[in-house]
Amino acid sequence: MNKLRILFFAGIALVGLKTQAQKKLTMYKTFGSVIYMLSDSLEISPKQTATILFTHPQAYSEFKKARRWSTTSAVTGFAGAAMVAIPLATLAFGERADWGYAIGGSALIAVGLICNQVYKARALYSLDLYNADLPQKISQIKPQLRFYGTGACLVIKF
Repeated sequence: MNKLRILFFAGIALVGLKTQAQKKLTMYKTFGSVIYMLSDSLEISPKQTATILFTHPQAYSEFKKARRWSTTSAVTGFAGAAMVAIPLATLAFGERADWGYAIGGSALIAVGLICNQVYKARALYSLDLYNADLPQKISQIKPQLRFYGTGACLVIKF
């Protein structure tokens, strides 16, 4: 009886892993970041995305590189904003501002924006590698009608 239970639960676990492995991952770009979706219905975090991609070594490796670019973007953007704030704060307190910090900070912000674009491109490539093994649908258009307050909107995802 115990062996039958073990086989039953092992079978359920294998079926669960198989159905989870066949879920499609998509990424939607927003103004400053991205949103990861599992089967276009469940929003997941980057850490959960990395966990799902762990089963596909090449996609996982590419996603780890993308996350490094994301970290670089965040660090350079924050440092640049701090450097821009230094002369503005000194000027607000009535002292003479050193505008070299603002120029250097602007350059760091520009580097952060470029790193963010590289992050988005690499993350999208890693998801394409993962999704290449999945069966493709004929239609990729997903229209949704959403109601809010006194209005409605039509959302079409490609």
